Amino acid sequence: MNITNQTSIEYRSLKALRLHLAAFLLAGKIGRRADDVWKDLPWKKFRQQVFRLQRAIFKAQKEQSKAKVKRLQRLLLRSRAAQALAVKQVTQLNTGRKSPGVDGKTALSTRERLVLCQRLNKHWYHWKHQQLRRVNIPKPNGKTRGLGIPTIADRAWQALLKLAAEPAYEATAGERSYGFRPGRCTANAQKLIFNNLKSDTKSKEKLVLETDISKCFDEIDHKVILREVVLPIEALKGLKTALIAGVRGEYPSSIKGTPQGGVISPLLANIALDGFENLGLDQWKGSRRDGTLIRGIRYADDAVFICKPGADTKRLREDIDKFLESSGLKINETKTKVSKATDGFDFLGWHFRVNSRGVFKSTPSWENYADIKAKVKATWKNGATTDARLKRIESQIRGWRQYHKNCDMSKHSLWSLKNWVWRKLRAEKRRMARKEAEKARRLAIKGNPLGARLARSHQSR
Repeated sequence: MNITNQTSIEYRSLKALRLHLAAFLLAGKIGRRADDVWKDLPWKKFRQQVFRLQRAIFKAQKEQSKAKVKRLQRLLLRSRAAQALAVKQVTQLNTGRKSPGVDGKTALSTRERLVLCQRLNKHWYHWKHQQLRRVNIPKPNGKTRGLGIPTIADRAWQALLKLAAEPAYEATAGERSYGFRPGRCTANAQKLIFNNLKSDTKSKEKLVLETDISKCFDEIDHKVILREVVLPIEALKGLKTALIAGVRGEYPSSIKGTPQGGVISPLLANIALDGFENLGLDQWKGSRRDGTLIRGIRYADDAVFICKPGADTKRLREDIDKFLESSGLKINETKTKVSKATDGFDFLGWHFRVNSRGVFKSTPSWENYADIKAKVKATWKNGATTDARLKRIESQIRGWRQYHKNCDMSKHSLWSLKNWVWRKLRAEKRRMARKEAEKARRLAIKGNPLGARLARSHQSR
């Protein structure tokens, strides 16, 4: 369709014109360069449209109107705005956007992004998910963790499903769950731990149950996920194919677990573990409103339970085992233990402890402190230029300090690390100076006047 003919139609506003043109741009009906088409799309309007639909899904789920939720979710899944945002998320914004799947693609051109948007629009309800590519990454204990990496197209489809499923989950999710949820972060969990262990709460007498789920993403029962997730039936069928898609070269299909490299996997894990942090709320003392003896705090598959005097930790542990067994999971015995608040415990890269006077202290854990040192040293040893390495190290140190800004840093100074970088930088400058002096000496031997002047200048230094 010609642009001049299209613009001759009556529009109520300029915004309506832009949205109508955007639909044609995504459909590829206007002959323009793909780069200009993608850049000129009304991304702000797209985000507003998707947010309005998500808000409506959230409200409908709060009202327990299942039919309305499914109807709104279908509307969002068919929306070109949501499809374009899903493609942009996995191709331009995500940290692992350059990770290839089984097709070997690490990036998409602008035209390929538009083609993928059109493919999502036509096939989202009967999507055929490809197999995964296995990538092993090292763990702090020396072992490796296997990640299943979907293709870029499959990740875009998962991102589209996440836009529809996430508001329905948020409407009923627990208030003390903070991992991989919009508007929540580790700092919220840190503040809640402070509120439960500060000096006016008799924290010296409290116990802490640290829990860790063994192979959480690899062992989740598919039936639990498909039963608890709220999506239209056609999207659920596609999600089932994504869950059973095997790893190429290892096994043709999977009977449990969700791939850690998938976009929607953290949301599915949260759905399966929803309510885990509420275990122990049935243990009361007295009739006061704050008489709960156990308070759970969860971040993804890691959780801590702060127990007041009188709490039955053995009964709590039995409840945890029953909850996890219903989802096909089990506790990691080596990382699960009960300790006194005065002995301290590690959680989310911090070490929390109540001293003998009942004062709460939060510091970076020594493991996290060792990680930032190792990361900076590894960055310095890579093959980039000196300026690029220094810029990267500066970003790493600034991010580490920002993460621990609410902690006591008196015993975790980075002076030794900065001194190490300074000594390495000084040694490299001296090496470069020796290299330049040797080059000048060779030029002077060959009779080059520039080399002679350079040699004299180095001698004068």
